[in-house]
Amino acid sequence: MKYLYQIIKKHVYVNLIKPLLASVSPIHETALGSAIGLFVGLTPTAGVQMWIVLLIWLGFKYFLKLRFDLVVGTAIVWVSNPFTIFFMYYGFLATGSTFLSLTGFGSDPLDLSYTTFYHQLSQILDSNQYNNIEIIFNGLKFLLVDLGYPMLIGSLFYAIPCSILCYLMINRYLTRYRKRKAKKMGLNYEQWRELFERK
Repeated sequence: MKYLYQIIKKHVYVNLIKPLLASVSPIHETALGSAIGLFVGLTPTAGVQMWIVLLIWLGFKYFLKLRFDLVVGTAIVWVSNPFTIFFMYYGFLATGSTFLSLTGFGSDPLDLSYTTFYHQLSQILDSNQYNNIEIIFNGLKFLLVDLGYPMLIGSLFYAIPCSILCYLMINRYLTRYRKRKAKKMGLNYEQWRELFERK
């Protein structure tokens, strides 16, 4: 258990926290990158999430003339990873299915327990039974066709508020972090920004 904890702790630090602290982008851009990365990470798009963030970054840069920190955005999508994906996707599915049934846009909530969901997805990902192409095809069919609509709707209940909260928290935390960093170097915050922040 201690070994598993160390792996998770290292994963969180290396993939989520370190890119935030190492960023020299303006705070708004870093916070926006975090929020977009978290939004995409909390959607059922595993396998293409980093590509989605890249496409959003290109759209923001060339069409909206806005920037966000691409490195931070692509790092944060790792909030969905092999340790969390089963729990997250089942939560999205249960939420979306319940919402659709309560609003009359769907049938009764899906009769799919977590154990059944885990078993079906594990079977699809079984490399002894399928080759890589079959795994991708079967996984996409299961997630996008069989379960996709309610799962996508359910993910929005988490992705939207969490990404807004993420933006606000990162903005506040990074401001404090950078001010402390500047103070340790004997600089005021504006001097630190002038020297180190990316223009």
